[in-house]
Amino acid sequence: MTDTTTLETETPTTDAVETTALGSPVEDKPDTTSDAPADKVEDAPVVKAPEKYELALEGVDLDADTLSAAEPIFRELNLSNEEAAKLLPVAKGFADKIGETLINELVQQGQAKRQSWLTEAKADPEIGGAKWDESLHLAAKGFDAIGFKDGHPFRQALEETGFGNNVHMIQLVRKLGELVSEDGSFERGDAALKVENVAAQLYPNDVKG
Repeated sequence: MTDTTTLETETPTTDAVETTALGSPVEDKPDTTSDAPADKVEDAPVVKAPEKYELALEGVDLDADTLSAAEPIFRELNLSNEEAAKLLPVAKGFADKIGETLINELVQQGQAKRQSWLTEAKADPEIGGAKWDESLHLAAKGFDAIGFKDGHPFRQALEETGFGNNVHMIQLVRKLGELVSEDGSFERGDAALKVENVAAQLYPNDVKG
C-alpha cells in the first residue's frame, strides 16, 4: 500500500504582497493652495518730501547751488524738511573733516618741499657748503640794499611759502649782495636806490644802451 501525502498549500496573505513603484498608491495630500493667503500688496510710501526745502544751518551761509545739488538726493530718499535739516550738521562735519585732512596734507607737503629746497641749496656748489654762511650774509645785504629789510612783505612771503629756501632765489639775492658790495656808489635806503644799475649788471643783455 502506497502512502499518500497530502500537500497543504499555503495561501499567501495580502500583507506579503509587494507592489512596484508604479503600482504604489498615491497618498492624497491636503490642498494648501486654496487656503493660501494672497500676496500682500505693499502700501505705497507716504510722500514726505516738501515742494521746496527750507533749510538753514546756524553759523553757516548755505550756498544756493549746493542746496540745489542736494535737493534731488533728499527727494530720492523721501526726506521731510525736518529730516533733511538733521543731515546738514552731519554733512558739515564730514566736510570740515575732509577740509582739515586736505589742509594737513598740504602743510606736510609744504614742509617736505621746504626741507628739500634747503637740502638742495646747502649742497649747491655756488652758494652751499663752505659758502653757506657767506651766501646768507650777502643775501641779507642785497635785501637791505633794495629796502627789503626784516618784516618786508616780500621777505615774509618767502618765509611763509618756504621759497626762501629755494636754491635759485638764494643765488639771485646773493648775486645782488655781491653787486652791492662791489659797487660803492650803490645807495642804501628806500627813496633813491639805483635799482636800474643792479638790473643792468644782473641782466646785461636785456638792458639797451
